[in-house]
Amino acid sequence: MLVLIGAAIVIAYLIYAYVAYGDMRFSGDALYMQLWQDSSVSRILLLAFKLPSFLMFIIGVYWLQRLLSYYQNGLFFGPQAMRCYLWLVWIKLFDLIIDIVETLAVGYYYRNLHGSAHIEVSIDFGNITTILLMLVIVYLLKAAKEIDAENKEFV
Repeated sequence: MLVLIGAAIVIAYLIYAYVAYGDMRFSGDALYMQLWQDSSVSRILLLAFKLPSFLMFIIGVYWLQRLLSYYQNGLFFGPQAMRCYLWLVWIKLFDLIIDIVETLAVGYYYRNLHGSAHIEVSIDFGNITTILLMLVIVYLLKAAKEIDAENKEFV
């Protein structure tokens, strides 16, 4: 329930910032924010650039909610829980790729409008570490599942 409440608060905040102040608070990219402040730029197009990231957020919330519901029911090693966890790993990886593509797309759009742009693709090594850690957890969950199955066969 806390995941859904947290997601609802984030979405409500984004909607409030957009409606009340005309701000886009879903991005920290400097070029994107400069384009957002430019009145000659299509904000619909800028929102379309952020749509994949927003969809990854929504899909991530869905799979995290499903995973936690399986955990709540004690299904830590079931195939359903593993499938949810693997979805979360793939979503995290796709989000990293989408962030890079989004930065490049915004940079090229900025360059087309203003003639030149300094496009800086930053890779957050914390995200890479998180993905690697999630893969280690997948490995540990599979090993724990095998041990659990062996223990049940032994009894």
